Amino acid sequence: MDHLVDLDVLASRLRPVVSEWRSRSGIDVGPLTWRDELASWPQPILTDRSSIEVPESVGLRVRRGQVDELEVCVWTGGWADVGYVRDDQVVDRSPHFQDVDGALAVVVENVEDFLARDHAGVSREPGPRNWWIRLTKRSERRSG
Repeated sequence: MDHLVDLDVLASRLRPVVSEWRSRSGIDVGPLTWRDELASWPQPILTDRSSIEVPESVGLRVRRGQVDELEVCVWTGGWADVGYVRDDQVVDRSPHFQDVDGALAVVVENVEDFLARDHAGVSREPGPRNWWIRLTKRSERRSG
């Protein structure tokens, strides 16, 4: 895999943002998780960066309330796996980027979008990167 994103730099730049998210009431932000490119299969997901020889991915889990949960995994190759459950809606995205700035923007935009949604679901038009999906209000989902 090409190494477009220095995951250690990304983690360093995420720390103050993660601290701010952790300070919000009702939000649970887990530790950063790491996967080692050189580890044998199945590659374990670890929270101890010092045990990772060559970082292949860094991940983060954010919970809001009892059932709303977001997971994002940034890959050094220049993409992220983003998934969340919100108001019984499952959302999966795979945005791409070329560098740490792009990766940071993807993480922050997705977490902030997840945290900003009200519990009835909020409709959002596709954003400038064209990887946002349109969510409908709960009442529209059930009546359709």
